Amino acid sequence: MSDFLPINSKSLRTDTMVDCDLYLLVKTSADSRYILYCRGDAVFENDKKEMLLERNISRLFIKRDDQQKYYEYLESNFQNIISDSRISTDEKTRIVQEVATYLVKDLFIDPKTGIVKRTKAFAYNMVDYILQDCHAAHSLLKIAVHEHYTYTHSVNVAAVGTLFGRNIGLEDNDLKELCSGILMHDVGKTRISTDILNKNGKLTKEEFEIIKEHPELGVEVLKEAGCTLEYEYIITLQHHENYDGTGYPYGLRKYEIHLCGKIARIIDVYDALTSKRPYCGAIRPFKALVEMKEKMLNCFDKQLFIDFVHFLGPYDPREEQRKFDKLKNGISDTNSP
Repeated sequence: MSDFLPINSKSLRTDTMVDCDLYLLVKTSADSRYILYCRGDAVFENDKKEMLLERNISRLFIKRDDQQKYYEYLESNFQNIISDSRISTDEKTRIVQEVATYLVKDLFIDPKTGIVKRTKAFAYNMVDYILQDCHAAHSLLKIAVHEHYTYTHSVNVAAVGTLFGRNIGLEDNDLKELCSGILMHDVGKTRISTDILNKNGKLTKEEFEIIKEHPELGVEVLKEAGCTLEYEYIITLQHHENYDGTGYPYGLRKYEIHLCGKIARIIDVYDALTSKRPYCGAIRPFKALVEMKEKMLNCFDKQLFIDFVHFLGPYDPREEQRKFDKLKNGISDTNSP
């Protein structure tokens, strides 16, 4: 494994200090070498940026041990990055996902007050990016990381949930609260053994009962970290509640479940099915929707699920639109749970 990691040179802002050394990869016929380009404690000046642009150098390198410092730099400069027209939407999206994943990973390692506040602030910035860039939706869905680690899952669900929320007409402030809540929705799993969370194979009845504690544990974690906002509590508590009352932890049903809880439930299942998990491979988006319709429709607000199928249709070019239309009509023809 290399001691160096590539970074996007366009993500670096002029007249800032990155706080980690930046390197160029120089290749010759004899060998390849990493050459120091800018020290971490030196200002990244405009002439250094211009030289990279003139020579069409899109990648610099950092030492692997400096990865966290680089993500902290991206986090603090995020608003400038997403407003930079020279950075493509796909490049911005990769930065969004990398920083969000780093933050959620930190949250799960040590869910204290500071990281909860930073995660919430980043969620608001993430929504700003989605609202500002008309191509962000397609890019976020295309670049999603389909590995079912708890933190990548949280980022995927937050991204798709926010896009879907915008699609059904949620106001900007509600989208920000939704995104923040979903990023933190599984934080209760920090108090459950990784042997259970990462088990290959079916959980025992006793293990599943332990898993079912994570929504309430999540609220405990958020309260201890000083989180006081309603949406984070609602989404954390309700993302496993089913429309017919068969979910957990409280067995809520229909209108007892908040709209954001209903959205989180749908996206949580969808991302789990379309991601590679320790005990099961990923399935394609359309097949996941079919499985949700045929085996789990009682879990969801039916009209909201129809809206979700309608929302996803244009983003899956591998499937014919008529298949999505047929699925929507099939859901409409079923009896309400």
